[in-house]
Amino acid sequence: MHRRFVAAVLACSLTPALRAQEVPETGSALPAGIVSEAEFIAPLGEGHVAVRALADDLARAEGASARARTLVNPRLDFWREAPDDHPEVTNWTLAWTPPLDGRHGLGKKATEAGLEAARTRFEIDRAGLRTEFRRVFAEWSLAAERGRALTEQQDLVAGLAERARERARVGEESGLSARRFALARSETATALGEAEAARARAEAEALALRPDLAAGSRPVTPDLPEPPVALDPGQSARLAALEKDKVRTDYEARRVSRFVSFPTLQVGWQTLEDAGVDAGGPILAATWAVPLFDRDQGARVEADRVRDAAEARLTFARDRIAGEIEGRLAAYRTLYAAAGEAARVAGETSQVIEAATAAYQAGESSLTDLLDTLRSAFAARLRAIDARAGALAAHRDLEEALGRPLAVGGSLTDGGHLTEGGHR
Repeated sequence: MHRRFVAAVLACSLTPALRAQEVPETGSALPAGIVSEAEFIAPLGEGHVAVRALADDLARAEGASARARTLVNPRLDFWREAPDDHPEVTNWTLAWTPPLDGRHGLGKKATEAGLEAARTRFEIDRAGLRTEFRRVFAEWSLAAERGRALTEQQDLVAGLAERARERARVGEESGLSARRFALARSETATALGEAEAARARAEAEALALRPDLAAGSRPVTPDLPEPPVALDPGQSARLAALEKDKVRTDYEARRVSRFVSFPTLQVGWQTLEDAGVDAGGPILAATWAVPLFDRDQGARVEADRVRDAAEARLTFARDRIAGEIEGRLAAYRTLYAAAGEAARVAGETSQVIEAATAAYQAGESSLTDLLDTLRSAFAARLRAIDARAGALAAHRDLEEALGRPLAVGGSLTDGGHLTEGGHR
């Protein structure tokens, strides 16, 4: 799956443009040039090039199912013998082995179960592709948000530094104060440059996945979906695929256990011609492979071992997937709460900055107090962004454990429909 997933992302990245008909309407009321997460992942329908790149295993399963449903062709034979001094013999025969030994029906059921497992895995891979799109979009939007926060800090510190420099020039401020502001501005400029480089990398990756987006598009930071109250591990798509694999191996083991085949039936017509004498009659025959030595012993051993392995994988996965879902849900709840608290604190920084700036300009606080306050306030904003990033990553990890997307309120979506929603 890993190779096919990488191939899907590369296929998407190398596509020069997406066809307009592959991008469904989202009904968004966002201004032009503003991109939401839902709009970013919206094109991942059945026709998307990256989704089609994941369909090789599904195609093989569909082919196996079609082959299992197809009856064996009859065999038509014709031969003529004309030895010297003997009548000329002409034979027409038609031979066919009816699928009445039970193996045909069990083979169909096995491949149908395998096809269902392949479809489920296809949806798991498709959900993984959606998760990759979400990761890229989150990095893009959060990098842009970091850049905006640092730009605001840079503008504020630059304004204060310029005012301090003018005051120092006329003797109203010490030269040391002006130099400290200049140092603070240089520190912020360095952080802003690093943030801009990260934003440029994230934007390039996002536009590689969505080359149809206009240059200069601005992403909206995704909301954090509310944590679900509980999740049933039995709803895991990964577990469903393993269960269908187990059904397939059961049918396959039953199929190979039937080593007695149905006889091949043959009908035809024989004609004898000699010196004006023309005679003929029907041919009726049956051939049967007597299972004296070869009773598919190897196939039966293999099928039994494969069935045992599939059952063991399913048993092991039940506890493991349940633990993963429980742990990742607990992690998301914790990070969701932490992100909410960090956002609340960051929302109060504007008043803190205004009050600290006014107090310094009024001479009620020192330069050291002002610079410390500014650093703390903007650090709180960056921590809120980092907390949002961690919570979004935890939500993607939770969906990865389930093998399918989560909808609004934490319920599971239908595997064939990719929906998005949540609350701040």
